[in-house]
Amino acid sequence: MDQVRKIIFERGRLPGNGIQILVRFLIPWIILSAVMRSCESDPHELHRFYEETSTIGEYIKTNPEEYSKFNRILVEGKMFLPLCAYNPNGEGYTLFLPTNEAIDRFIEENPDYGNLEELLQDTIILKTLTRYHTLNKKVPTDEFPFGALTERTLTGERLTIGFYTEDDNPLIKVNNVASIIKSNLEMTNGCVHVISEVLQQVEFSGCDWIQQQEDYSILAQAIELSGIRERLWFGSYTILAEHDSIYHRTGIMNIEELIERVATPGMAFSDTDNPFYQFTAYHFLDREFYLNDLYMGKGEYWTLGNETVVIDVGMEIRINPGVDVYGITISESGDTTLIDFIRPVWNACNILTNTGPVHSVSGLLVAEPLPE
Repeated sequence: MDQVRKIIFERGRLPGNGIQILVRFLIPWIILSAVMRSCESDPHELHRFYEETSTIGEYIKTNPEEYSKFNRILVEGKMFLPLCAYNPNGEGYTLFLPTNEAIDRFIEENPDYGNLEELLQDTIILKTLTRYHTLNKKVPTDEFPFGALTERTLTGERLTIGFYTEDDNPLIKVNNVASIIKSNLEMTNGCVHVISEVLQQVEFSGCDWIQQQEDYSILAQAIELSGIRERLWFGSYTILAEHDSIYHRTGIMNIEELIERVATPGMAFSDTDNPFYQFTAYHFLDREFYLNDLYMGKGEYWTLGNETVVIDVGMEIRINPGVDVYGITISESGDTTLIDFIRPVWNACNILTNTGPVHSVSGLLVAEPLPE
């Protein structure tokens, strides 16, 4: 439990949301911790590895039945020797280590390589691949946030962390694709987390991600019609995105009905004075904000539309409290409570793109209520 408190309160950052945390994060994390502790005494289910004389590189080399293929990738990618030595920064390394089976799947799914030997010939890719799996600091799982790791990979990027349950089993996933199957293997120069899949750099932007989702079609079309892409002058941004069902709840069934509700007739959709443009631009925060990047308390975050989104982080995350009413809850005693804020949709947040995260939200994001 001390580790849980540390994750929640360290540096005034909050990884999750009140009751949502208990259900989606704290309880799975407590279960996971119990499972890890119970497995430490079982040599067949070892989740922690202590070897006073083994570096990360030596550990991989001496376990060829599991890691021989990534060992060869490290050697050809000129990363094996650094992982056999101490980090000159003095804080160790963290390696997310794919298994041999993970390497096989990566090759099968990549049309550029027919087998491991062909992959090993591409030294440019190998250098990037090995460094993308390595952090320049030792980061055990009890320091993982619900969001993105603060420490960047050796390629300069951030990896996202998610906590899930699958068949009642708690899981930690990296980049929402690779489950950690062995964690916190302690080495003299850092730690190793064994993962089920190879991590791959994302090559699409936040706008690209929205365009690729069938169920975010209304916002996707609004982004195209408003010409937002051409005005994204900042390098990183955050998109707060509504699923089509959120629009449907407010009586907007398609892009034409959104235009009818908010646009000024006869004015170009890309005109920054058009309320249609302002509505769309309001979904873009002008920096990268994974959920664990939000600071405690109430803050104002600038958008591309030159209006601010208010995000209040306490026992839960409340977006634009007081702007509109999004629902009503009734307690067992019959008391009613207005829900006058938007929540993050927890299983659709911290979506990794190369421009910053996409967060799905529970209500229509507006600076003021839309006209009826």
